[in-house]
Amino acid sequence: MHLDTQTTIFMTCFVYLILHGAIWFALQEYRSYQVKLWCASGMFSGIAVVLLSMRGQVSEFLFLYVAQVLMLVGNWGRMVALRMYLLPEPQHRMNRVYALASTIYFIFFVYLMAVLQADWEALILFNAFYAVLCFDYFRMGLKLHRTHKSLGAKLLMAAGLIISASLGVRTIGVAVGGSISELYAPTWHQAVMVVGQFGFITLSNIAFLRIFLEIAEQKKLATAQELTLTKERAEESQRTSLIFKNLLAEREEIIRHLTLFNKTAGMGALVASLAHELNQPLTVIQTNAGMIELLLNDQEAPPHQDARIDKALTSLRKANQRAATIISTLRDMYGQGRKTMSAFDFNELVNDVLLLCQPSLHKQTIDVQVQLHGQALNLIGDKSQLQQVLLNLITNASEAFLPTFANAKKIMVQTSVENDQIALTVEDNGSGITPDIEAVMFELLRTNKETGMGIGLWLSKTIIDSHQGTISFTTHANQGTKFVVTLPLTVEKMYF
Repeated sequence: MHLDTQTTIFMTCFVYLILHGAIWFALQEYRSYQVKLWCASGMFSGIAVVLLSMRGQVSEFLFLYVAQVLMLVGNWGRMVALRMYLLPEPQHRMNRVYALASTIYFIFFVYLMAVLQADWEALILFNAFYAVLCFDYFRMGLKLHRTHKSLGAKLLMAAGLIISASLGVRTIGVAVGGSISELYAPTWHQAVMVVGQFGFITLSNIAFLRIFLEIAEQKKLATAQELTLTKERAEESQRTSLIFKNLLAEREEIIRHLTLFNKTAGMGALVASLAHELNQPLTVIQTNAGMIELLLNDQEAPPHQDARIDKALTSLRKANQRAATIISTLRDMYGQGRKTMSAFDFNELVNDVLLLCQPSLHKQTIDVQVQLHGQALNLIGDKSQLQQVLLNLITNASEAFLPTFANAKKIMVQTSVENDQIALTVEDNGSGITPDIEAVMFELLRTNKETGMGIGLWLSKTIIDSHQGTISFTTHANQGTKFVVTLPLTVEKMYF
């Protein structure tokens, strides 16, 4: 079967349309602007090929102008679509170069054809221009191959070489022939160009499709990896949350142990003074017990009528009660165990702690003034921990007097009710707190005492916070410091 050149070129047009239409249909689900641009541009080039193959059968206007514009627009659009694979590398400069080169070529081509009637020179220009321009397909394929090696990039490189080589051969053939009398003559260079066109159209479309699908697959893999990473992060977050929860539990356990540690930190001096204090009621007990024994052994003395026996028994009971109170308070304050909640009178708590501190304060010649609220201050909380807070505040107040302090040493302990809050005030007239430590008094391991450990006030604040209360202070140099603790009259039951 014999096919003339025009028919062959016409068939090339259908290859353009069919391949680009198939790609458009196959990739429709992606709703990609890049796919639409590639396919529409290819169809423009296909229509241009039809018009270029029908000179003499269509008007010169369609052949000279419309066909050239469609070919330039189609080639430019496919170049832009391919360069979108090179993003995010900027492509605006190359796109402007394409537009400028195409405009200059079109003006020069029209000038040769319409003004100079130089068909032969125009045909050489046509083939030479596209031979150079289409070499950029190879360059783009090479860039893509360098960034991520793929079959699509290799096919694009091959397509660029084929079209540039076939158009270069066509250019040389037309130039050597020296005439355009037989534009569609079945010459050897015409055949090379047609074969090159078929090869280019097929390879370039397969390359575009392959690269698109490769990138789409990479995006899917990246999305899957991101989902996997997100899942791993969520699991890690859960593990971190569990670890954090355990750390919080450990923190509370550390606080509990610090509470116990704080309870025993100053036990040496306290026990010494308490031993002296306990000896007094025990001595009274022993003396009165001996007196009662003597009186009872005196047969002449009526046991139930002798006032001395009643007085000795009363003194015995008071001394015994005092010793029992001191021992009970010590047991509560320095006993082991977790935080326990109970209801109690806060005024009684203050009296118990002052009873323990009385020997030490008396030894330091500190006058303690106590003003307690007239009614019982019922509170639900951990009595042992709140005793520790008050004991720490009184201890700090007693240590606020420098050895050179000349005035009378005073500590004021007061309880009151303000806005349904129990207010405890411990105030001294000592040396005050130095400005450099004032802002960090409640931080761990911060102290202004040479022998201090920086635990007491931090722990006191932790205890007060856990009881939904507040603790604050005001201080003035050489005038003293006042600590104020507020606690709600009723609180929810709380646990560490």
